[in-house]
Amino acid sequence: MRWRLVAVLVVFTALVLGIQMVPLANYITTVAQSKFLSTYQSSAFALAGYAIPSLLPPGSPGAPTPADQTKLRQELQDRVSEMSVATSSVLVVVDQDGTVVAHTDPSRIGEDFVTNRPEIAMALAGQDPKSGGERSSETLGQTLYYFAVPVRYGSTVIGAVRLSYPASQVEDSISSTVHGIELAALITLVCAGLIALLVASYATDRIRRLRDAAELIAEGDLTARAAVAGGGELEELATSFNTMAERVQGVVDSQRGFAGDASHQLRTPLTALRLRLESAAEQIPPDAAATVQLDAARDEIDRLQRLIDGLLVLARADNRDQQTVPVDITAVAADRVEAWQALADERSVRIELDAPGMAVAQVVPSAAEQIIDNYVDNALGVVPEGSRIIVSVRSEPGGVLIFVDDEGPGLPPEDRERAFDRFWRGTQDGQGSGLGLAVVASLAQAGGGSVWLAESPLGGLRAAARLRSGAPVERNGVRRRGEAVRGRHF
Repeated sequence: MRWRLVAVLVVFTALVLGIQMVPLANYITTVAQSKFLSTYQSSAFALAGYAIPSLLPPGSPGAPTPADQTKLRQELQDRVSEMSVATSSVLVVVDQDGTVVAHTDPSRIGEDFVTNRPEIAMALAGQDPKSGGERSSETLGQTLYYFAVPVRYGSTVIGAVRLSYPASQVEDSISSTVHGIELAALITLVCAGLIALLVASYATDRIRRLRDAAELIAEGDLTARAAVAGGGELEELATSFNTMAERVQGVVDSQRGFAGDASHQLRTPLTALRLRLESAAEQIPPDAAATVQLDAARDEIDRLQRLIDGLLVLARADNRDQQTVPVDITAVAADRVEAWQALADERSVRIELDAPGMAVAQVVPSAAEQIIDNYVDNALGVVPEGSRIIVSVRSEPGGVLIFVDDEGPGLPPEDRERAFDRFWRGTQDGQGSGLGLAVVASLAQAGGGSVWLAESPLGGLRAAARLRSGAPVERNGVRRRGEAVRGRHF
């Protein structure tokens, strides 16, 4: 999100600069061209006025003596050289015959400057342009800009002045100015990017802390709260989030407390009721019809007792504040398979264990045992005689997998989706509390794991759990991997 915000702000700044740069560049080009035009035009007219005394023909009123004229033309040459340097242009002054009397290059004095230079001929003809012109120069090999103005003495044209400069000189000057503006725009864009990064980092960091708090609450840590600081809308959002989290924690704690307290309170009257039923059974003849009803009542009490026990376990499992510990799931699975084998033998069912030597998971205490017990207990309740149940453990980079596969009738997909709901039972035969798989789900999720049901490769149901990987455990003070346990029968 941070970089998306930075990208949006930088792109917006770039668009604004781009929109401003186009008209600004055009304006600067126009201003620069006008500046060159006015500067060179005024220089040409100023030089024309300065050249009048040195261009007066002999015999005309006020004409200087030959000696004075030589001196004046030297001064004119010096002035041309100074102005040429100041304006970075080529200046030439010709008399009324078109002969050069002063030039930026003094070696060209005395040349006929009319041939192939139509602007000089036009100026000597008395044409006084309001602006300069341009033409292709064979000598320079590029476009040439110029100003050619007549030198007048009264109404008589006594000479002409031409100021010229290559087009590249103007273009280079304009390009230099435009490049300077582009550099300023680039610096502005970089500064905008840095400012955007700081602003985005500040905003996203607070949003990230809020997200982290939400994730902790989603994982079961209801004590997590978002940091409230900095002011503004984000502080209001963090305050509202914390208020919501406190209310949710209060509701969940109330529900947990109620389930636990109710279960504890129900144990005593149920025990007393069982004792009364057993006492009544002792006072009734064994063949009495009431014996059947008493046995049914005791079965219902047993079912209710299992329901209460399940609620107690579920209340503890829902307490996500429990600490997790590393557990070797392979060792747990081997122990539980061995414990269940006696009951499996009574039903002519074979339980097999397929597991690696060590598969360490991070779980809440006794969670692994209860998950396997519930899965195996459910499988034993549905598989036919002579079938088998396989308990498998697999260690993967993402966690430890537990599979309990059976050869029973299985469950349709719609029932598999609901099987972990509380109080849901696949049959209505009165057996079970409907809390076993709900307990499994809560225990797995309390340690950061997950559970699901699928079709088994054996044709029945696969009950699966994924537990979070943990650190290796030590056995008898020695940290070891152990050997694989595959195809082991109990």
